[in-house]
Amino acid sequence: MKKVVLYISLLFNLLFLAAFFLAVNRYGGWKNVWAKINNRGIERTYYHRKNLFEMLPERDSTIVLLGNSITAYGEWTELLNREKIFNRGIPGDHCDGVRERLNEVARLNPEKLFLMIGINDLAYHPPETVTEKYENLVAALRKKLPSTTLYLQSVFPVNNSVSPTPIENRDVRTLNLAIKKIAEKNNLTFLDTHPVLVDESGNLDARYTMDGIHLNGHAYLKWRDFLLPYISDHFGD
Repeated sequence: MKKVVLYISLLFNLLFLAAFFLAVNRYGGWKNVWAKINNRGIERTYYHRKNLFEMLPERDSTIVLLGNSITAYGEWTELLNREKIFNRGIPGDHCDGVRERLNEVARLNPEKLFLMIGINDLAYHPPETVTEKYENLVAALRKKLPSTTLYLQSVFPVNNSVSPTPIENRDVRTLNLAIKKIAEKNNLTFLDTHPVLVDESGNLDARYTMDGIHLNGHAYLKWRDFLLPYISDHFGD
């Protein structure tokens, strides 16, 4: 009798595991499940921030930093000590999300725009798909902002030893090579920011992050120093 109960228990456990793995597969695999768990509320944040940006007054002759949370969490006006620098990063954003809000970005009439995007896309899609999305975004930017000087920044690496992420650095490197080619194809300036915060193993240096993907103050200072020459010439420094 005990053996029968044991076999029935094992059967139910196997059925549960099969159903669990089937559900994970239907949600796009482990990467998508991880991303959904860790991005709760991100969609609402996106629309809140997008709506606020649309309410702000038009500007002229600005510099815009455009991207996701990596950009959003930098206090760029203070870091660069300039008033006409506008932060248009939104946590959780991705290539398609940025493309959806270019009307608002255009209201700033930017002379220069620094784009860093793609790391969140890699949590859901392979580099080839992200490259296509990135190309569509660049095409939309050039159409919407024909007089703006566009700078395409490479994506920073992650550090899965500090904290696991659904992103592999080999995919980051593949995407960055694609971004460089997109810049060359469109006669745009490619800024290779990837090496700025990388360690000897090709990971985001553990000194610059607490969660394996976002940046601390020391990292923003290094990024700031990298961008400074491209910012200063705008102001005639």
